[in-house]
Amino acid sequence: MNASLPLLSHLCGVLLLLLSVAVLTVVIERCRWWLLWLRGRSRRERLPPADPAAAAAWRESTRQRLDDWELEMGWGEPLLQAATLLAPLLGLLGTVTGLIVVLSQLGPRLELPAAANLASYARVLLSTAAGLLVSLIASAGLLASQGLRQWQISRLRRLLREGGGDGR
Repeated sequence: MNASLPLLSHLCGVLLLLLSVAVLTVVIERCRWWLLWLRGRSRRERLPPADPAAAAAWRESTRQRLDDWELEMGWGEPLLQAATLLAPLLGLLGTVTGLIVVLSQLGPRLELPAAANLASYARVLLSTAAGLLVSLIASAGLLASQGLRQWQISRLRRLLREGGGDGR
């Protein structure tokens, strides 16, 4: 048996742990950001002034802020996209290397030792379960953030159009 296999299995676990911390951090931060955004929605949805010159300035200012807001709304999404893909792969790699170690301990005839505890052999599957869980959380956070972003941007663009702008 290669001595680097247990090390690789532990490395996958550490990477999966770090990725899960990053995902949870981004998801919690996005929840906080969206709650603050939705609370301040009425301030952003003011109608343009009646004066045509002031209305044109308002539209241009709103267009510029809309681009900035869209960038803020998408913060963290690249990490969540990456985690959605990488977490299950890291979990699977941890499971495969763990299975190789377990099978090598069983010997050439693949027989369980008389005093073997099967629960310890089942632990190799935990990294796959953890990877799938991290991916699920990342996917849910990503889809929620993207949906909220699309909803709010379309609402703001509609407001801009109704205020006499083109809404881009």
